[in-house]
Amino acid sequence: MNKTKNLTYNTTFALNCLLLFLVVFGNTLAVPIGLQFVGRMHPLLLHFPIVLLVLAAVWEVFLSKKLGNTEGGQPITNNEIGDWILLSAALTAVLSALMGLFLSQEEGYKAEAIFWHKWTGVAVAFLSFVWYSFRQTARQAKGLRALASVSSLAAVVWAGHQGANITHGESFLTAPFQTKNEEKQVSADEAVIFTDLVKPILEKKCMSCHNTQKAKGDLIMETQEQLLRGGKNGKLWDLAAADLGLMMQRVHLPLDEKKHMPPAGKPQLTTEETAILFHWLKNGASFTKKVSELADTDTLKILAKAILKSSDTEVYTFKAADESTIKKLNNNYRVISPLSLNSPALSVEFFGASFFSSEKLSELKGIKEQLVHLGLNKMPVKDEDLKTIAGFGNLRKLNLSFTQITGATLGELKSLKHLRQLSLSGTPVTMAQLEDLAQMPALKTLQLWNTGVSPQDLAALKSKLPNISIESGFRGDTVVARLSMPILENDEVQVFKEDTKITLKHYVKGAVIRYTLDGTAPDSLKSPAYTEGGILINQSTTLKAKAFLEGWVSSDTLTQQFYKAGLVADSVRFVQAPNPQYSGKGKMLFDGKMGDSNFKSGKWLGFKENPMEAVLYFNQPVTVSKVTMNTLVLIGSYIMPAQELQVWGGSSPSNLTLLKTLTPTQPTKEAPFYTKGFEFSFPAKQVSVLKLVGKSVQKLPPWHPGKGDKGWFFIDEIFIN
Repeated sequence: MNKTKNLTYNTTFALNCLLLFLVVFGNTLAVPIGLQFVGRMHPLLLHFPIVLLVLAAVWEVFLSKKLGNTEGGQPITNNEIGDWILLSAALTAVLSALMGLFLSQEEGYKAEAIFWHKWTGVAVAFLSFVWYSFRQTARQAKGLRALASVSSLAAVVWAGHQGANITHGESFLTAPFQTKNEEKQVSADEAVIFTDLVKPILEKKCMSCHNTQKAKGDLIMETQEQLLRGGKNGKLWDLAAADLGLMMQRVHLPLDEKKHMPPAGKPQLTTEETAILFHWLKNGASFTKKVSELADTDTLKILAKAILKSSDTEVYTFKAADESTIKKLNNNYRVISPLSLNSPALSVEFFGASFFSSEKLSELKGIKEQLVHLGLNKMPVKDEDLKTIAGFGNLRKLNLSFTQITGATLGELKSLKHLRQLSLSGTPVTMAQLEDLAQMPALKTLQLWNTGVSPQDLAALKSKLPNISIESGFRGDTVVARLSMPILENDEVQVFKEDTKITLKHYVKGAVIRYTLDGTAPDSLKSPAYTEGGILINQSTTLKAKAFLEGWVSSDTLTQQFYKAGLVADSVRFVQAPNPQYSGKGKMLFDGKMGDSNFKSGKWLGFKENPMEAVLYFNQPVTVSKVTMNTLVLIGSYIMPAQELQVWGGSSPSNLTLLKTLTPTQPTKEAPFYTKGFEFSFPAKQVSVLKLVGKSVQKLPPWHPGKGDKGWFFIDEIFIN
């Protein structure tokens, strides 16, 4: 044991001599690659001397009794164990200091920034070695032993503090003891885009490597001037470039790429943070522009409102609704969501007029206390339903646009003491009926686009409701109202087995619905007019329908795909399994349940790293002439049309012929989600096996926020006819 101790001591002495030499002459030496690798182990090793020196101090000051005997009968005292703790601390301290010196020779570390950390680290190594060398002398006097302990611990704390400043910024170690100022709560209306949205991201995810103490790539990101100057690789952004320059290039590189930023192992940018940086640059990278200066439809403004509080943020004192109640009421046609994170206030939106009823509205009484926003746009709400709505006493915002109310029972809403915004656009309300709104003191905004109120009545109404901002839009002889889209009454029947009748309707009396079944846009002259008998379909069809009426602008086009369920494979095998996050059994490709924009619903199969290769087996040979794959496109979530789609067929997996190939058109800009059925038609062929291939996009285009990353391919249903 003595030999081991002597060898360790001599090694520690030699390493301290090397440390002293490097401290004096190191700036004139070049560190070879091998030692650069050793230097990068500095963060790993530095914790050992810290722990060992703390343990040594405790041991030396508080423990002194005999611990037992060796097998030879020699006593074991805390001095011998203390010797090993001290010697281990001295060895690891000098090794850590040497590694730190090697690391400091790499690019990005300025001499003035690491000055105090270097010398305090060296001091820890020397102090711990001197303490061990003169340990017996120190043990003879309690004061000297305490002094050695305190001095070493003080050096460790100061060295650690300086190191933390380099890695995490100034005063990292002492921050918990400093008086913290209350964080400024900036509203979306007052916020400066750079100061309140962009800079916090840079401070959180970038500045640990790009600050005045540690400037990787000669890049410092602490001030506006430093950001504009850039680093050794050039300026951070180029607003004329399609990809907006260096910063966004590095952010969008795959995580395993060496130049990806932030580096692997560091906290990564979230999708939201990446979008903020992207749209800040796209908007001109202004350091002074406010969020309020952006258009309401601007993506950056939408992101800002989601993050920052609104200027009229309200604190709600009522308790939150029961989660089970919300879950029971929530469905695809009545969406209930919190007004904001952790808020008890709820917003309810109705969709699909054919699914609305007075009973569905009355069911909301279970959350009437929490209901703050209610959206009923284009729903068949009738006058008698306003009595139910009047029972939702905490409503702040109510949208009754293009409903079937006449205004006869508008007075029911006077009981809504908190209502601030009311929309009655597209309804036949009259001035006399609207005068009752004067008894609603909280009402601030009234929307009356395309109503029965004449321009003359509107002027008089504004004088009678002086505290309400009335938005009526521009009126002129050439302005006419736009018809709403036709309503599909049986849109839940997207997949059918037998001949099926499609029924449509429109709430505007006299409106004519014209439609097509071949994917072309319907017009007011040549396209067939819808009749009450409905539309009979017997094969996969794309329905397009528009409403027309003289004196009105024609409606937007209703588009709905219908699929005829055909042959079902007896078994399905994937050559390479779907991504585990979005996987399911093969039979889900034939279950008749169509997916929507919620790609996490379990109805979609997702492929990214590997192509989709689904092998379909039939127990008996079948004749096939058409295959349709229903896919999802959700650009913001990196879900794109396939790069290529293929259908193979034959008598066995080893005897397949390529029947058809499609190369889907790729989007050229951001767009709302949509589903797309890709149809393969080919000469009829008898097969026992079909193989369907879907290859995902390998590199997202330059305009996409995820430029350079791989795209996803999502599929949910296959129709074989």
